[in-house]
Amino acid sequence: MEWGLYSMVKYISSRGREFNLLSFDYAKLKDADFNKYSWDKDVVAQQFGEIVNRFKKSAQYYACTFRLNGTPNERKAKIEAFNFESEYDIAHMKTGRLYINNTYIEGYWVEVDSYPEDNGQLYTTLKKTFYAPYPFWINEQVIEIFPTPESHEEEDTKGYKPLEGRYGYSYSYASAGNAVFIDTEHYKDSDFRMIAYGPAPSVQWTIGSSLYEVDYPLRDNQYMVIDSRQNTPADRQCYVVSESGNITNVFDYRNPEGDIFKKIPSGNSVLVYPRTYGLQLTIYKERSEPL
Repeated sequence: MEWGLYSMVKYISSRGREFNLLSFDYAKLKDADFNKYSWDKDVVAQQFGEIVNRFKKSAQYYACTFRLNGTPNERKAKIEAFNFESEYDIAHMKTGRLYINNTYIEGYWVEVDSYPEDNGQLYTTLKKTFYAPYPFWINEQVIEIFPTPESHEEEDTKGYKPLEGRYGYSYSYASAGNAVFIDTEHYKDSDFRMIAYGPAPSVQWTIGSSLYEVDYPLRDNQYMVIDSRQNTPADRQCYVVSESGNITNVFDYRNPEGDIFKKIPSGNSVLVYPRTYGLQLTIYKERSEPL
């Protein structure tokens, strides 16, 4: 792989320590197999050929080779810093993120080897293997939605404060009335994370014929999070965060006639909701290789 084609390759550990992997400041990437992947298949043998029941994918391992320059002591310190964060993630069972341009994959560095080149006078080679238990790269699409101006006027008399910065983002969607038009530009349906900002009597929206509704009121400065990803802990799938930071699980307040975790459809769709409160929708588009 020609790494000059990528503007960014970096690793961020589970506690936020960042390593630029295209710079000799940490460990300059020489070679990796991030674009290598394969699908497993579940089949039934036939007299002629076989019937495919489904495709599946195993956890992925990416072998990487880095070069480090500087004095022997500087190189040793860089390797120790990188490996320390790798061990921290493993010890605490918390994944770090490996970023390539606008995509990332979560996992752990599970194999390490290092040795000096040219009698240790020029550089040191560091080899590490990244293990991704969930074998997909993620490209996030974020859609942030203001309440409508009419909603601002109505809510101002009830203590709503739209100019205090809670909705301090720009429009990034096409809309008409209460409808927001979404184009995922992806080949399959995607998981999502929705944040609804109070005040709101309840949280409800539709995409096509699919209903997403949680009948739980939000006060001013509260917000609700709905996260459809399967690896999300049960108490973090549908919850409300108060102004003080307290978390309340509100999963049991969902409308059973809908499906609050139904994935966002691929292609074009229309999201409709009252527009009396703000929403932030993050769509997690899964890929087999980085962009």
